[in-house]
Amino acid sequence: MLRRNFLKGTAGALGVGALAGQAAAVTGEKQIPAVEFYSTSSLLDSSYDALTDDSVVACWAAKTATNEDADDNGDAYIYPDELAIPVAATDWNVTGFGSILVADGDVTFEYGNEEFLLNVWDSDLGGSGTVLWDESHGQYWTLSKCSSFESYAEDNGYDVRSTSDLLADLWDADAVVITSPGDFTETELQELYDFVANGGAVYLHDQADYSNYDETENLNDVAGYLGLDFRFNDDEVLDSENNDGNDYEPVTDEFNDWTFDYFDDRRGLGLDYGKTYEVTVTDVTDGDTVDVEFPDGSTENIRILGLDTPETSRNSRYERVQEWEGISDENYLTSVGGDAKKWAKSQLANETVDLFFDPNEPVRDPFGRVLGYLRYDKTGDGSRDTLYNREVIRQGYARVYDSSLSKHDDFLQTELDARANDRNVWSASDPAASSEIRDRAVDDQFFPNASSVRTTTGAVADSRVPVYAESTATQRLDGGVSYGDVPLVAVDESVNTAMVGGLTISEDYEKSEGFGVDTSDYENFVFLTNLIDYLGDGTGEVLIDGGHGQFGHDYSLSAEDAAYYLRYLEGQGGIQFRGVNDVTDSSLSGARALIVTPPTCAYAQSELDAVSTFVSNGGSLVLLGSAKTEDVFDEPRRLLDDVAAGVGSDLRLNEDQVVDSSNNVNGDEEIPATTRFDSSFPLFDPYS
Repeated sequence: MLRRNFLKGTAGALGVGALAGQAAAVTGEKQIPAVEFYSTSSLLDSSYDALTDDSVVACWAAKTATNEDADDNGDAYIYPDELAIPVAATDWNVTGFGSILVADGDVTFEYGNEEFLLNVWDSDLGGSGTVLWDESHGQYWTLSKCSSFESYAEDNGYDVRSTSDLLADLWDADAVVITSPGDFTETELQELYDFVANGGAVYLHDQADYSNYDETENLNDVAGYLGLDFRFNDDEVLDSENNDGNDYEPVTDEFNDWTFDYFDDRRGLGLDYGKTYEVTVTDVTDGDTVDVEFPDGSTENIRILGLDTPETSRNSRYERVQEWEGISDENYLTSVGGDAKKWAKSQLANETVDLFFDPNEPVRDPFGRVLGYLRYDKTGDGSRDTLYNREVIRQGYARVYDSSLSKHDDFLQTELDARANDRNVWSASDPAASSEIRDRAVDDQFFPNASSVRTTTGAVADSRVPVYAESTATQRLDGGVSYGDVPLVAVDESVNTAMVGGLTISEDYEKSEGFGVDTSDYENFVFLTNLIDYLGDGTGEVLIDGGHGQFGHDYSLSAEDAAYYLRYLEGQGGIQFRGVNDVTDSSLSGARALIVTPPTCAYAQSELDAVSTFVSNGGSLVLLGSAKTEDVFDEPRRLLDDVAAGVGSDLRLNEDQVVDSSNNVNGDEEIPATTRFDSSFPLFDPYS
């Protein structure tokens, strides 16, 4: 089975559900913070209509969720906006879940998934018993694919066993888990009925109908034979606001804890987003990394969230001077890295601190380090009320890391203050004195993972196209516009907007970042900067949006992914390049351009209004697209198109991928190169 696996980056802002919030206020119980229903279906009543019976529904998706018929076969019930979407329900001794919930790799266990599922088991089984995991019906989701939860359940008193012969093993068990099965025989259904009638518990796990990998009909055969008051919907539940990085990873805290005792907090597999942990700092590695010990004796390596301090001499090989605006001396950075470590030790060594997390960031990075905020007692008055993350930036020992951090723009203002006052590392920063690099006439460009550009009505007119792919290029079409001459860039001068078909400033294609060949002899940076000035009349900084899920995806960019373009701009008289997460009139004011790459969550109307005001006041909007690189890329593509529509432009990213086996970079047809320029556009001279 093909599955969608993206690097987890941005999570939507998780709100407190009305049901959960009210119930917690009444009971005073501590609850799990939320549950992630990765790739989930919804549930229906026994007539395949909306399930609205609160005595059956255990959990709803967040109010921001919607559902759709993802496999387009016309058999999904679409919940209207006014009805909550159920994703878990219980009837008799049977609980149905729209998602697998505890699959290794699909969930991070930083919410309450494993705790929720084990609470359901405890409610039925009292904390112990034999639970069969059915593998006798061709299931993809075998027990081995949920090994973390298997160990967790066994550590908490259960004997969890896989079975390839359900009929033979059923009566030696107390419960059975059935995930997306093949057909059940009449005999098997009758045995399951008798098993439940005699007190056995059954747990049914569906999945979204994305690409029709689900076996919803077979699960409904089981639910129907057992006479349950719920059925599974042949749909997919999506949430662009409350999610774990993508809209098919909805996160919810809408719990029916008036009826079900499934949501009590307990020790889980991971750290919980919603908790604050009191820990002791046992070691300070450098200014942005410490080790801590929890009260139970467990330890974690903490990467201080939202910032970078310079590397110390021990790790100087990992320093990237391009990330430090106006600084080019690596030895200087190493020296300040040592100072930052000394200062961090003076603040944190052996101190008891509060560790907590950001709702827009994962709890762990790809290296397994915990990403956290630390709050500590700076003044010695007994109050842990100083946020170390902000304080190290304020002291001038750190730069802000451009991710989807909820505190990003606040931290950035703190950094700008430290820079204005020449504190510590910034005392040597002089962007205007940076050496000029790569500024020359535009001879050739490359467009990694390129799409072509179209309009809402079809092909874009030649008069609007400054750059075409070479005649050797072809399109891999997915229902888009077919071209003879393939446009890679198009402009809409009426709203100061351009659509570019590739991530032309991505540092992934820099030799010093590990790319196979040197691309510094291409003029991507020159062209883009000329394009910015051609579209608008601003003179301020260039901004790039990082607040809509762009961080951590190979089809999008944040400022962290374009450090070499930052260095190019500095060499052009000190033009500043910054990430921005909160798109408002204030945050855009004074900038010359806003660059937007494919988002994973939609712009709010207020944000679109701010961008519209920005371009109407002379700012440039450049939309950098990317070809379809994942089965679910249609959504980021659509969200990028929505930004174009929001400012009144007819430009859209085409539904294709442009490849060129003859003219490309590093022999890769998916990185087409071109020299086909319309020189009537003033975009091809050196910038300076």
